[in-house]
Amino acid sequence: MDLNSTASRSLPVPTVDRIIARNDLDTFGYCIVRDALSPDQLELLRARVVAQAAGEVAAGLDWRDSGTNQRVWMLVNKGQAFRDLILHPLVDEMMGHLLGKDFLLSSATANIAAPGSEPMYLHTDQGYVPFATAKPLVANIAWMLDDFTEENGGTRLGPRSHMREEWTVDQTTPTLAAAGPAGSALVFDGRLIHGTGANQTIATLRHAILTYFCRPFIRQQENFFLGLNSELETPDNAPLLKRLGYTIQHGLGRVEKPTQTGVLSRTMAPVGPLDAQGQPIVC
Repeated sequence: MDLNSTASRSLPVPTVDRIIARNDLDTFGYCIVRDALSPDQLELLRARVVAQAAGEVAAGLDWRDSGTNQRVWMLVNKGQAFRDLILHPLVDEMMGHLLGKDFLLSSATANIAAPGSEPMYLHTDQGYVPFATAKPLVANIAWMLDDFTEENGGTRLGPRSHMREEWTVDQTTPTLAAAGPAGSALVFDGRLIHGTGANQTIATLRHAILTYFCRPFIRQQENFFLGLNSELETPDNAPLLKRLGYTIQHGLGRVEKPTQTGVLSRTMAPVGPLDAQGQPIVC
């Protein structure tokens, strides 16, 4: 596809109009929602990412993509601001549009693109599915904590690549850099070809949060049942736990009988082996 062709001149630009945004999402596989974060939300989230990233470096726990870009994992454990972001109204609107109302959080991470970084290989977020799908199984929101530009490594996108019939990724796919002001949200279909761009600045870090979602029958990227801080497993956090997959949906996620309703806590006394009289036995 020639990104400079006449047919490509109406490519998505940052917009506050949600109808335009959803139309862009359907047509091009992505949209950019401007002012998705309030100034206060943006300041809080950026400060928390910066502090957490620095803390993980100081503690020797940091992880680097290709030795350069820093990634911060499992954000649900690392601050209320991140947990609030997972329940942001834009998430319900855009992920509900792409994935249906019962979608789950697959992972919440931060990506800090550092100067001198190399571009990430092109991929799709549902690349582990070895066949094409008529609808997305997963989708993503990249929350721009800094301005996104081509120079600082704005996410590379292959417009309309979500509509291709094959599931493999051609590394020569033409791409463009997502560009938008800090506080914007880049929403994209899980079938869209994309990758982190190269940060070509001299000394400017580019911060983003990635909230990655999936349909309820897809295995999540982060295992919240093993990794979530147990102090968060309380009835007060029911909306969060539901989004993490702690409830039963369409019979999926149950512990025993299929008529079980939502479960928001671990089973402390699971049914084990019994003898014919209903007494516990060892076997």
